[in-house]
Amino acid sequence: MAEGLSDKGIAERLFVSLNTVGTHVRHIFRKLDLPRTAVDNRRVLAVLVALQK
Repeated sequence: MAEGLSDKGIAERLFVSLNTVGTHVRHIFRKLDLPRTAVDNRRVLAVLVALQK
């Protein structure tokens, strides 16, 4: 996600299914408590949180 890849791009890079990537991304959002909103990009927020640690 930090490289700006789509779920499909991540799946191809890691040789896993698109569903697997989607599951992991959802788990990341849930663990970081990043709710879905109309104005925030949760992928960017997740990367920013990771960089702060």
